[in-house]
Order: sequence, then structure tokens, then C-alpha cells
Amino acid sequence: MEGVGQILNPIVHAGNASLLSLFLKNLDEHQTFWADPKSDLETIFSKISALLGNAATRNHALRTLHFMLPHCPLEIVEEKAQHYINVCEKVCNLHKSPESITLVYAVLKQLLLHSINSAELRKLLSSNLSTFILHPLETGFETSCIPHFLTVLELAMRHYTGICGALKSRIEQFLCGLVDATDSQTVLGTATCMLLLQQIRGGGQHGTLHKKTWEEYYGKLVDTIHDLLNKVFAHTPETFDEQTNLECLKLPALPSTDDPLRTAQLVVVRANNLIIWLEHAIVGAYAVPKPIAPFKALNLVLRGLSVTCGAMSKNVITENVAFGTFLPTIQRSLLGVLDGLINTLGSHMLIFAELICDAYVKCLRATQNVRHGATGQKKSFTQLRAKVYESIAVWCERMNYGSSIENVNEQILEHVVRDITPFVGEVTLKMDANSLKRLSSKAKKKLQKERNAATALNQAHSNGAVYAERKEQLVDTGNEELCHEALKCLTIVLQSAGCFIKPVTHKLLQERIVPLCFSLVTTNQSTRGLYRDPNTRVGLLRCFAALITNPHHRCPPPLQYAMHIFTSLRTADPSLEVRSVAGELARSAELIVHPWKETLYFPVEQASIKKALTHKERQPLAKVLQETEAPITTETEKVAKPSPSKQSPGQVIEVDDVVDDSEGEINESLAVTEDSDDHGQVDEIADVEPEGWVEEVSNASSHQIEKTNGTTVVLNETGSYNDGIIRASTPEDKLAEPTIVSIEDSDEEQKPTANIADDGDNDDDDVVEVPLDKESGTGSAQSGGKKHSLTHETNGTPTKMARLSQVENASDKTKNVDDIVAEMVAEFVDEP
Repeated sequence: MEGVGQILNPIVHAGNASLLSLFLKNLDEHQTFWADPKSDLETIFSKISALLGNAATRNHALRTLHFMLPHCPLEIVEEKAQHYINVCEKVCNLHKSPESITLVYAVLKQLLLHSINSAELRKLLSSNLSTFILHPLETGFETSCIPHFLTVLELAMRHYTGICGALKSRIEQFLCGLVDATDSQTVLGTATCMLLLQQIRGGGQHGTLHKKTWEEYYGKLVDTIHDLLNKVFAHTPETFDEQTNLECLKLPALPSTDDPLRTAQLVVVRANNLIIWLEHAIVGAYAVPKPIAPFKALNLVLRGLSVTCGAMSKNVITENVAFGTFLPTIQRSLLGVLDGLINTLGSHMLIFAELICDAYVKCLRATQNVRHGATGQKKSFTQLRAKVYESIAVWCERMNYGSSIENVNEQILEHVVRDITPFVGEVTLKMDANSLKRLSSKAKKKLQKERNAATALNQAHSNGAVYAERKEQLVDTGNEELCHEALKCLTIVLQSAGCFIKPVTHKLLQERIVPLCFSLVTTNQSTRGLYRDPNTRVGLLRCFAALITNPHHRCPPPLQYAMHIFTSLRTADPSLEVRSVAGELARSAELIVHPWKETLYFPVEQASIKKALTHKERQPLAKVLQETEAPITTETEKVAKPSPSKQSPGQVIEVDDVVDDSEGEINESLAVTEDSDDHGQVDEIADVEPEGWVEEVSNASSHQIEKTNGTTVVLNETGSYNDGIIRASTPEDKLAEPTIVSIEDSDEEQKPTANIADDGDNDDDDVVEVPLDKESGTGSAQSGGKKHSLTHETNGTPTKMARLSQVENASDKTKNVDDIVAEMVAEFVDEP
């Protein structure tokens, strides 16, 4: 697209950052911009260079450069890189605004990515990269710039290990100073860089040094977290022994403060960040296999989950209350470490299955809603319980049938059922006045007693609340995420251990899930209630589908309701996502209710299929395959073998070297067939063993084939292009499976007719070859000798296999390939 340089300069000078970003994002769609004339590109980049020299427009120029560098041709980047590096270094030295520093590191990141494929650019950055790394290490800058610097530092440690290795101690000191960061991007970037820091030095033989550094880093992380947990649980009795003799990381000291809440906040933030470092150290990529000691991290997780908020609340002091406030955050992070161990080690964690399942149950029991009269309100510990359900799903999905979750499934399902059941308000039944006339005096007294009890119950509920109108707010607001995770957990548990769950448990789950699904159809749950969120409705439908597809063999699934529920929600639900999922599940349930059977066979036009197969190279898809096919060359493949239809005169093609693309299809150029009305005649073949016979066809126009002692010799001879020669293979080719000639035992077919000479053993395998005459389409012998005939079926089609007997005084004769093809086509399409 021409003319970009004419409007780029006014937009930059306008100073409108949003307009510039919008223009550049839309410009990225026009990749033809890089195919413009070179003069236009030079004009644009010269204007960018001029804008970089002006302090007023430098930020806009850097932003433009950041958008253009990812798709910029490498030769342009190599030409302009030195100028851009000088500008970036100048901005860093002048300590400009945080926005300028952020843009500088964004541009530097693009240059590092380009340097991976350019030796010249790599050499240039190697001499300047240490300046950009040392700048934040020596002089601190704004917190908003740190994530962008960590991205550049990560790329530098991956691709420029020599430069970073010389600065390892200073980089480690800088990263440890970020241990108290509160920004999530900074924490994740620091965790990645700390893991890379363990492998920027030499790995030694077989990576022994890498393994040693990772093991030390892993142990120090665990010990440091234990040390912080000692401070958190200082006033709370534990079932685990307090860890002593710890080897911790060299971290800066915590700021001293007299505020207990501030102290608790500092300790918990550092603990959470170190737990994230530990999780990334376990799941992150490393240069060598990591020597993970699983019980060391698992012991840390179990210790953190063993202490509950209820236990901490028994000692009501300020420090305990403050630490108990942040305890669910620590436990969620520890569950993330457990998920990392499960995903990384897989089945190696099965030896700890009992400990892990018990920890899940204890955590759910400790966080259940114990407040009286809180039904319908937001439940306690919703985020922690949702994380527990997520971790249970990870465990069951990773371990599948070996998860041992069936041992504690009843305790887990009790909590799941509570969290997926919506709040149901009180229902008041009213009777018509005329109906009271038909009641007896005893029934009237009973009805009046029930009304009095209901009135007393309503008064008790009203007295418990500040306002009577507050009962309208009890609609499970805030519990949607917890419900969704509980449904997802139940679905994974059914898929991984559904056959191990008791039949009565299956029946009870069906009695709860099916009415909930019917409530989505009969009532409007999309505007109020626990299932107002489309994600919870999708989770409920998938949970119902898991009940159907993973039943117990003694408890049949409720298929009688599935089709009605799925088909109704496919059209009635207001959410597009719910409708699409309901349609998907309806199709799956339909396959279960009405499985596919053998379909009717509709005959097709065989002539058109034959024509299409013969000329398949004319199809549009074949042209696309030829254009997109990657050349594959092996050492043994010297020359490409042309197809029989496109070979040139003088070429000899062996059948065993030609690969047939589809099994069961007819090879037109090599098929041997016969006419449906006439008996064919075959040439006499002598001195050839019946086993391992392979036909090889060549269109030799100027050669003649002579056979001597089982070996084929090609002699010069004039002939037509269409002359086809069938010859025996050499002994090396006997291992190839014959693709045309059928071989079978003598006792499987009809006995030979009178004109077939059976001179060999009847147990040997026989082969029949049928030459066809081009004019008449019938088999004929071109030389004197004994004649053989083919057996025919009564319907006129040739038999699938033919027989060949050894005959004496036989000589090799040529056969016309075109005659064979013409006869085969005529027989295939049932033409006379």
C-alpha cells in the first residue's frame, strides 16, 4: 500500500497516541506495505529517525517503531539497529519518564527477537546489552517499568548466557529485591528469571552442575517458606513439627513496623511470592531433568493446609487474627504448588494418593458454611473452596482411574451437592374458599394447625433479620464461581471414577441433578438464582452428560429425561453458549439412545468413478497437494520414478518400486483381466518358479528384454512407445508382494481344463497371465505352444484369482499395455 509515509508524519506530529495506535494496528493488516517500493520505505524510516532525535516526538516515534519492528524485514532492522540502540541508550542515561523507559525496553525486546536469526545483529547487541542490563541494577526506576525490563532480561538470559553469566551475582541480588512485589506480572517475571538464573552458567558433564544448582534452589525455597510459616503459625498449635535448621535464600530483611496487620501483610505477601517461585521452579522448563524430591514440597503443602482459620481463632490475639485474615490466600497458593507436582510428576504421585485425598476432604470440611441462617447468601471461603474443587479436578483428570478418589467420594460429594443446590424460598400454599366446604372438621383443624405453624415460622425468620424485605435478596449472589467449580469437579470425578462409585450414590446424584436441569427448562433461571450465570448452566449440563456416559452397571442413567432437557435448552435458553452446548450434548445423547446401524448402499456411477480415478491429477485438490507438498529426499532415492502414464520412451519401471496410494483400488496400467464372453489365451512361460513371481512392466521403445538363467537383460530394439513388456523379476525382488498377479493354492480353484498342462506339483502356487488383443479384446497366443484357458463364472465376471501351470518349451513374449488397460476398463464399466 503506497502513500503510508505521507500520512504517518502528520499523525505522529499531532500527538494523539490513541489515533496513532489505531492507525498502526490497522496498518498491520496491510502486509503488502513491506512490498512497497524501497524509496517509500526509506522515506518512512528516515522520518522515524528524525522524530527520534526530537525530545518532543520521541515517545511517539518509539511507539511507532515498536509496532513496526515485529514485521519489519531483517535487512532493514540490521541497517537501522545501531541508530535505534544509540537512541535507547540515550533515553536510559537521561532517566526520562517511565513511559519512555517502558517504550525503550519494548523496542529492545523486538531487537532481541530479531537477533535470533541474524549473526550481525547478534554481534551488535552483544556489545551493548550489558549497558541495558546494568542500568536498572545500578539505579532503580519506576515500578511500572520493571515488568518490561524482566521480559528483556528473560530473553537475554535465554540467548546471551555469556553476558548474563558474568553479571549473575548482581542479577540475583536485583531479583531477590523484588520478592515483596505486589504486581502479578512482576512476580511471574521474577519467578521465570530466577529459574533461568540457575542455568546460565556451564552445566558440566551430563548437566550435573545444572541439577545441583536447581536442587539447591529448590531446597532453599522450601526452607524459606517454612521459615515464614513459622511466623504465621507462631501462636497456633500445629500437628506438624516446627521446622528448624533451615537454609534460606539471601533475601532483604522485612521492614520493621509496630502495626500487627502491616507485619502480617508483609509476611504473607513474601510467602505468596516465594510459593509462586516454587511452583514455577517445579513446572518451568529446564535444561536437564530436575531432581525433584516430591515429599519435601508435599510436606510444605500439607503443613499449610493443616491449620485452619477456626484453629487460629481460638487464640484471639491481634497477631493471630491478622495472620488468619490472610491464611486462605496462602492456602490457595499452596494448592497451586500441589497442582504443579501432580502435573509434573504424574503417576509418581500415586504413592501419596491417600494423603492428598485426605487433605482435600479436611480442607473442604474446614471451610464449609457453618453460620446459621446463611442459606441464600454469599458463602464463606468461596475462593478457597473453588480452588480445592479445581485441585481435585486436576488430580482426578491426571490420575484417571488410579486417583483413589472413590475412597473419599462420599465426603467430597456431600460438599459438592451443598454448593450446587440453589436457595429455594418459602412456598405458601393457598386453598380456595370453596374447597374448605368439602373438608371434614378434623381436616379443618389440621389445616388451621399447619397455618399457625407457618405463621410462627415466618415470624421467627422476620425477627432474625433487620428488615423483612431482606429475604428477597437471598438468591445466592456471589456463589456462581463456587457452583461452577463444584460442577466441574463433579464432572471430572464421574469421568475418572464413575464406575467405582456406589450405585446408591449414582441414584442420589441423579435425583439431585435431573430436577436442577428441569428447573432450567420450566423456570426462568437466567435472570435470578444460582444459575443466572451461563457458565453454571453449562457446567450443570455437562455434569448431567457425565452421569449418562459414566454410569454404574447396576444403576442405569436417566436417558428418558436427557433428550427432552437437551433439545428444550437448545432453543429456549437465552445464552448462545448454553444453546450450543445443549445441541452438542443432544447429538451425543441421540447416538446413545439410537446408535447408528448399517446404512443403505446406493450404487454409484462406476464409469464416472473410474474416469475420475484415472485422471485424478486433474482434480483441483491434486493441484493444491502438488503445490503444497514438501520435497522429501532420502539417501537411497536417487531419481524420481515417473508414473506409467507419463514415462518417456526407454524407461523401465519395476512394479515393486511403484507405490500404490490406495489399497483396494485397481491399478489401470498393470491389471490383467479377461473378456466376459471369450476365453483368453496365455503365452507359454517356462523355467520360472511359481513362488514369488512378480511382474515388471516397461514401455521400452528401443530395447528388448532377454532372459538368461532367471536374469533379465535389456537389448536394443526398435519398437513403438506403447509396447509393454512383462518380465520376471530378479531374485532380489522376490520379497516384494505382487500387486497384480494373484497367487493361490491349487486346491482352492477349479481344476484346470484339458488344454492346461500340469507338469509340476499340484501343491505349488500357480500364476496366470492373460495377454489381450487390442482389436478383439480377447486373449490370443502370439507364438506356437501350449495354450491355457481361464475359468469363468456364470455371470460373466472374471474370477478373483487365476492359475498358471508350468509348461515346457515356452518363450517370453511381449504384451501390449494399452490392450490390457482397454480390456480392464471395458470389464469394469460392464461395456461389451
